[in-house]
Amino acid sequence: MAPMTVALILVPPPSLSLHPSQGVSLGDTVTLRCHLPQPAAWVRLYRYQNPRYIKQKDNVQDMAEFSLAGIKLVDAVGYQCQYKGLEPPGTSQKSDLVVLVVT
Repeated sequence: MAPMTVALILVPPPSLSLHPSQGVSLGDTVTLRCHLPQPAAWVRLYRYQNPRYIKQKDNVQDMAEFSLAGIKLVDAVGYQCQYKGLEPPGTSQKSDLVVLVVT
């Protein structure tokens, strides 16, 4: 059997930030910004420990914004984002967790 070469292409992870970053009040709107190191076919936003994404943006260059309006106590959880890179192709790991604080 001939030797096989395997190429591993790593897609750098995105970073996620909250705006406003100091916490929000009930009923407020918060914006989550997923910052990308490269253009993406899609960017997805996840609630922590939920395998299904809650929002998606397509054809993103360097940042995707996701707004959550009418914040409730149940929204005070962690969030992560993930993207599918174009060059190199591949799906990133999820971003580090950011936690929405509702005051």
